[in-house]
Amino acid sequence: MIRRQWLDLVGLALVVCAVYGNSLSGSFHYDDFHSLVQNVHIRDLQRIPDFFLDPSLFSVDPDKAMYRPLLLVSFALNYALGGYEVVGYHLVNILIHLACVLLLWSLAITHGRSAALCAGLVFALHPVATEPVNYISSRSESLAVALLLLSFACYTRLGRLGRMGGALVFAAALMVKSIAIVLPGFLLLYAYCQTKERFEWRWHLPYWIVALSYVLIIATNRFLADSLAKAPRGLMSQLFTQCKAVVFYLKIIAVPIGLNVEPQFSTSDLPTMTVLASAALIASGIYMAYNGQKAGFYLGWTVLALSPTLIIPLNVLVNEHRLYLPLAGLALGVGACSQRLVKDRLLWPGIACLVIWGGLTVQRNADWNDELSLWSAAAERESKMPRVYVHLGNALRDRGHLSEARSTYEKALSFDPSSRSANTNLANLYYEAGLADSARQVAYMQKAIALYEGVLKIDSAYREALNNMGSAHMLLGDYDRADQAWNLAIERHPNHADAHYNQGLLQARLGRSGEAVRHYRRALALGADAQIYREMGNVLADSGQLDGAAIAYRRAIGLNGADVASRYNLAEVLLVSGEKELAQTGNGVAADKWREARSELQSVIKMDPAHVRAQRRLSQLQERMP
Repeated sequence: MIRRQWLDLVGLALVVCAVYGNSLSGSFHYDDFHSLVQNVHIRDLQRIPDFFLDPSLFSVDPDKAMYRPLLLVSFALNYALGGYEVVGYHLVNILIHLACVLLLWSLAITHGRSAALCAGLVFALHPVATEPVNYISSRSESLAVALLLLSFACYTRLGRLGRMGGALVFAAALMVKSIAIVLPGFLLLYAYCQTKERFEWRWHLPYWIVALSYVLIIATNRFLADSLAKAPRGLMSQLFTQCKAVVFYLKIIAVPIGLNVEPQFSTSDLPTMTVLASAALIASGIYMAYNGQKAGFYLGWTVLALSPTLIIPLNVLVNEHRLYLPLAGLALGVGACSQRLVKDRLLWPGIACLVIWGGLTVQRNADWNDELSLWSAAAERESKMPRVYVHLGNALRDRGHLSEARSTYEKALSFDPSSRSANTNLANLYYEAGLADSARQVAYMQKAIALYEGVLKIDSAYREALNNMGSAHMLLGDYDRADQAWNLAIERHPNHADAHYNQGLLQARLGRSGEAVRHYRRALALGADAQIYREMGNVLADSGQLDGAAIAYRRAIGLNGADVASRYNLAEVLLVSGEKELAQTGNGVAADKWREARSELQSVIKMDPAHVRAQRRLSQLQERMP
């Protein structure tokens, strides 16, 4: 028996690897950039204790603060092991999904081997799970569910010691994502529907204490209050909208065809027939659970799993990853009914369904390959959601398809004229066109500025619009307005490296070397970059700080060995510095600096044989050196 169970576990692992193997070639996507790629906080393991204290460390943008410290720990470990090599992040996501599959198997094994295998296969193959596996940021969902399932297994399978340990695992799940807060409800439901036992409050109490402690933490660190203050809709509108969402969720679970990263969906401010029908479905699940029916446990699991997003207003109305935890309960329910399915001669139809799901999962992974494939698939499914066309426009712009990107942004604005992202990105296109076309630069920049100003009327602190508007003003020579834009950007977003870098460029142009260096240092603290080091070296060299300039240029070269400008500038600084050393201390130190300068000039000429100034300098230097 044990040997067969091990074979089942190996088989489930092979199934997960087979259907998600093509996800390893995927890329980072939308929220990954602000919370992971641009988030300097995850690049230093020494910051890990701070993750548990400061929700603003979740993102490079403090306005997108989230209290998910263990998720950040997982990102930090990923980064420490492989930097931003995306394969490592995808591999971890697959392993977390596999862990969820195996935990479901362990929970369902009490109903027999076939039940466990059925539950594991349903969860492993259902296409709804593709978003948490392919989307790195959605690891928050899968990792929280894995820890929740482990805690549930500890409580239900490991006796008294397991119940105490399960409370600690539950605390860890909450440190990943708040959706885990439904676990105490699952335990009550389990006791009521599955075991018919009297409530053992002494074993349930630690879980409620953990849940209350978590609420107190997020209330103390302002995460809860800030989240509620930013609620995009009122409570009644939220309830009506999410009641309607239940029908949508049931549809994509039953028929997971044409999945969309941004499904077509709208809010409901009134109790329409769809809303009432959805409310009736929810009530029926609650009624079955109340009557203590075993099937009611799995339906109750589904309702409880959805309850946080049914109540708490979020910007995105519906999405696939919210079904990850409900799907776990439904998979357990299907496993519990597996013997009846065999008796009703549904075995082969069930196997065919699993095979189809596996094929759809592989196909859906391909949609997640990159930003262009993901948002193109969303647009092809007749979505009228503005965000689809904003992200599609971004992907087209990054590929150099500028006219298509402009029409795509305009399509987004046709659905929502006040979309700050669509307006800002359209303005960015005009800004970039101005950079490329000097004859029409003024006209393009003025059009870009007008669009940025329109965005700032909608959101006066919108970071990208402030930063880019400053760049447009600077190109037009309006330094006062550029300074105002970047000062405001830095005031509202102190961790925005680009704003500090741009302000450094402006201060250098105005001859304020001290201010320029201060902003460059701040930008570098937020993320080392060869270009910033080069510009800082230029400012230090112009102000006569030759040793500091040489250090900056060397660091730029260390980050980008092909940086010809930094190599040449370093050689110039070393030549001048060598002259001063020769006058003050003699040949020894000067010779060392000139040898380094010669090496850098030779590298410049090797990389750029047409670099006339480097050739001239090298010739002059060789005449003076023995």
